[in-house]
Amino acid sequence: MPSGTKHINQSIKTDGRYPNTAPDFAGAIEVDNEGNVNGVDVTMSVLNFTETHTLAGSRVSTSYKKTLAALTGTVNSNSFRGFSRGEVLFLGASGTKRSKKASAPWEIIYRFAVSPNQSGFKVGDIQVSRKYGWDYLWVRYADKVAEGGKNVVKKPVGVYIEMVYPEGDFGNLGIGN
Repeated sequence: MPSGTKHINQSIKTDGRYPNTAPDFAGAIEVDNEGNVNGVDVTMSVLNFTETHTLAGSRVSTSYKKTLAALTGTVNSNSFRGFSRGEVLFLGASGTKRSKKASAPWEIIYRFAVSPNQSGFKVGDIQVSRKYGWDYLWVRYADKVAEGGKNVVKKPVGVYIEMVYPEGDFGNLGIGN
């Protein structure tokens, strides 16, 4: 996901269908002759950013390093840097100690990615109330007889929003909200 692409099987809307007698797949993309919905890879809305902070050597303990490791791959459980819950993914941190002295400060780079939350949208004819930014949306399709009874098409019959990243308290990063 940090690359900024994702695979989708369902369009926001179908802008055209030619001829107008062509089967209506209700936004399913690349439906083959066997009825498989193959979809397409698209660029997704992702903002990647880093922050560099200098921390006192005493703050960067083994316990703090374990906290960074535990938070890597989590999404924000509360608002963070002006973004709502579920929009920010912590990609990890890397750091350098400025000298060999135990008290020497550390320079740590924190990496984040942002995917906006969505609310009040449709998938085919199904209304979806909300999707947190880093949740995974997938669609269940079923065969339906198309208008005029000439074709069997795939139509969305279920939309599923899956939490695939655990939530984390980014306040534990110790760099503010």
